[in-house]
Amino acid sequence: MTVPLQPLTQEERHARFILELLLDDPAGKGPALDGPDWPLLARLAQRHAVLVRVADRLVDLGVPVPPGFAAAAEWERDRARATLDVLRLVQAACVRHRIAWMAPKVLQRYPDVGDDLDLLVFTSDVAIDRLVLEDVPVTCERPSFANRLSGSTVYTVAGAMASGLVLDVHHGRVGPAGQHAAFARVLARNGQRHVLGGTELCVPAPEDQLVLQGLEKVAGRRSFHLCDMLQTIAILRRPRLDWHRVLATAVAHGGWDGLSCYLHYVDEAHARLVGRELLAVEQRRTLTLHGWGHATLREAGFQFPAVRVTGWLHGRQFGRSLGRAEWNTALRLGLWPFAMMGTRLAQARTW
Repeated sequence: MTVPLQPLTQEERHARFILELLLDDPAGKGPALDGPDWPLLARLAQRHAVLVRVADRLVDLGVPVPPGFAAAAEWERDRARATLDVLRLVQAACVRHRIAWMAPKVLQRYPDVGDDLDLLVFTSDVAIDRLVLEDVPVTCERPSFANRLSGSTVYTVAGAMASGLVLDVHHGRVGPAGQHAAFARVLARNGQRHVLGGTELCVPAPEDQLVLQGLEKVAGRRSFHLCDMLQTIAILRRPRLDWHRVLATAVAHGGWDGLSCYLHYVDEAHARLVGRELLAVEQRRTLTLHGWGHATLREAGFQFPAVRVTGWLHGRQFGRSLGRAEWNTALRLGLWPFAMMGTRLAQARTW
């Protein structure tokens, strides 16, 4: 891969600054960016769910930050503390009622929160939410066609606790159309315990987390974020990462194309911002890294040709499901464009 020679944009310069901060080795020196645009840095870090990590690293380095930047980071810390309180209550309820569950994306963002908090329960029974959230004051949002298709229910936390936090509870399925029920069972089987702020949670194994990113970060999405990229880098740098297991799992669940696409974007962004390729020779040889177009960094995220990419990936999965006579999966994938159209129309009416 040839690293693009065009000068970095303002957003890219500040994203590079963020990566230098957060990827720095323990013995390294702090990064240098002459005259950072603090409002831009705050917006970029917040939209990409890395604001608290950036603020904490700057404090560690003794870098003075403007009051506005510090205030934004403290607001996000408050949200993280409230989110941990919710997770503690969910975990206590699930232990009490012997319910298996997982927080599949919390480690991508924490100590930032992002737009919502995803929970995965390993049953299709929506009624279980009453037990999972029995100690959390929530209001249930009206389910859309897209929610029904994906097997998810959306709640908003009410009252003083984490007011306004959105909980997205998935029921035995992952993927934008809920097409990956079998992979959800893989997540359950391989889940690992992780202690976050004193609360023990179940999270995906690193290999499964990488496959999950490939399944969910590009198909049906318009962008991904620096928090996603940072987790991907951390997983790929693990000394004992079982790459053959990653590939085998992705192939078994129709995720090889999505994984190739997503890792192409991350590898390209890493080369442009960090100055060197991320993927090892073995990994590059086993993926298709061409033909996906390019992801361009914006404040809102790394944006890529979403319509073309989603059409290709869903078409491949749809054809695969027909070839395997997986009729439920094929039906979900066939209905998904109509669900998205309804979502877009509903959003347009709210403006």
